[in-house]
Amino acid sequence: MRHRKQVLGLLLASAALLAGCGSQGQEQSQEKSSQASSQSQKEKSTSSRASSKSTASSSTSAASSAASSGKSTSSRASSKSAPSSTASRMSSLTAQLRTQLPGMLLPTVDGLGQGSENLNARWTSSASQNVVYYSVGNSPLPLNASQVAKEKPYAVLTENKNVTDASSLINYQEPKSGLPTVKLDGQVTGTEEGAAGSTYLQFNQGQWSFVVRASQVQGQEALPTAKALLKLYRQYGLPASGGNASVQVDVGESLGSLNTVITWSKGSSVYQMKAHSTETAFKMLKSLQ
Repeated sequence: MRHRKQVLGLLLASAALLAGCGSQGQEQSQEKSSQASSQSQKEKSTSSRASSKSTASSSTSAASSAASSGKSTSSRASSKSAPSSTASRMSSLTAQLRTQLPGMLLPTVDGLGQGSENLNARWTSSASQNVVYYSVGNSPLPLNASQVAKEKPYAVLTENKNVTDASSLINYQEPKSGLPTVKLDGQVTGTEEGAAGSTYLQFNQGQWSFVVRASQVQGQEALPTAKALLKLYRQYGLPASGGNASVQVDVGESLGSLNTVITWSKGSSVYQMKAHSTETAFKMLKSLQ
């Protein structure tokens, strides 16, 4: 009887021990499962933050690209609008001059290579003469502003009205003979003569006489300027004249020098354009209206 009780006690003790071990294993398994779940949540959180940063970076990059594109578009638009602005300056001055000097032929192109945005003009008028002075200043000024008179004109257009003898104002030169000849190109030949320290090279085209004066004292040559003058005439032409007309050019261009003088007649008026640049004069005269 006592032996049975001892055996039963041993069996109960073994069962309790096994039960304890099973409970401990279950707790460890639950703990590992909890740790795995926590680690998974941390990884998801990290991945979420990385995705958020990537989205923000992409958004910032897109905004930066849009801003850059906007600046580029704005720059192109500004560049395209510049020529219109400079053209409107000449148009505005010409419109005002037509009001003050009705019937006078006026250029619609300023003939400038630069400085058009600061183009200025002033005019004078009398019973016998209209004069328009074109200049470039530090800023655009109103027509006939007092400050414009202080600027050196690069071109001066004069209309002499009610002229009875146009030849007295137009220094036309008949073709010369008996002088040394100079070929300007394959089709045009001019004559050359020296007088009073200067060389005069002349050629004629239709009713126009062209004379180029070069200073021998300054070592100037007339031929290169005469060739350039002939090219400008062929490229731009000159105004239709009611009679003989003339072009006179002194070699050398400088601001305010007005070394180019072009004179012609229209009706009872004799027009004259003086300019510091021969090409500028031709460009302006081609646009006369």
